[in-house]
Amino acid sequence: MKKLLVIGLLILSPLLKVFAQKQKQIIHYNVVFAPDLSNRLNQKLYPKAVNDAEIIDGILEKVWPDLLKLKRIDGQQDVYRVDFINKGLIGLYKINTNTLTIDFRRFGSRQIDRINYILSRNHVSRTFAEDRRTLINEYRKFNTRAAISNNGADIWTYFQSGIDSRIVLPDAAIGKVTHKFRNIMILLTDGYIEAGIYNKGYDLSAAKVAGFRTAFLKSKESSMEVFLNMNPKFKINPTTNPFLKDLDVIVLEMYDRSLSKTGAATKHPTDMEIMNVIWTDWFKSSGVKRFELKSTASNTTEAVQYIMDFIKR
Repeated sequence: MKKLLVIGLLILSPLLKVFAQKQKQIIHYNVVFAPDLSNRLNQKLYPKAVNDAEIIDGILEKVWPDLLKLKRIDGQQDVYRVDFINKGLIGLYKINTNTLTIDFRRFGSRQIDRINYILSRNHVSRTFAEDRRTLINEYRKFNTRAAISNNGADIWTYFQSGIDSRIVLPDAAIGKVTHKFRNIMILLTDGYIEAGIYNKGYDLSAAKVAGFRTAFLKSKESSMEVFLNMNPKFKINPTTNPFLKDLDVIVLEMYDRSLSKTGAATKHPTDMEIMNVIWTDWFKSSGVKRFELKSTASNTTEAVQYIMDFIKR
């Protein structure tokens, strides 16, 4: 019996090897920048060391060679784009959205064309360097306008219905190769959700954070997580968006308004500690695949490293 089993395994082994080779899988990166274009951009109100445009340009600088050569040598189908939490701002700021996407899928299997585009060679009509520059220039224009306006960012509604098949790309089988997308959102926000409907579980205003702190300290409870579960009025309502199960989200530039100008805590627990608990509960209850929450970075290099580490994990 053992001999028959060994013989059977010897016969099947080459077949299994061939089958494995035929089922080739390639991972591509679909990176979406989603900026909160609210008064958080006003440097007079909320001074920060890094602006959003520098962070986005820092990641685009890493596209070649760092990201396009990450576990692949050719056929890259990566997409890098900017999306809008509040779509109404597109018309308000007259944004040219055609310039805000860099899509390597357009090359299909034409690797030579892809390489020429990346390396700006052979007199191609468009180059990656030009598209990157055009994207950032357009971004800076509307970012500057948003910084002097007073529009909120309805993040809850965006996660409920704004994240769809445009944002979360499905896997695709082409011949014997399965192309899988890592859908990664870089959400640039201060962490306060101050738009849309208030006091109904769709916001996280500064007043709500302060109310949580007061009630938590009064309760004498030692764990903010336990306190939040006992007091669901401070929670953000879960979203019911099925696309979130295939989305990784890193939240950057969360701004702690409870700190002094020198960065010292003026209250405990701090706003950032409270927001971390409430956002974590919200993302988990909404079924977000994977997420990280980061406070404001000290410089562009630090912010870009946060993102690169998140992508590579």
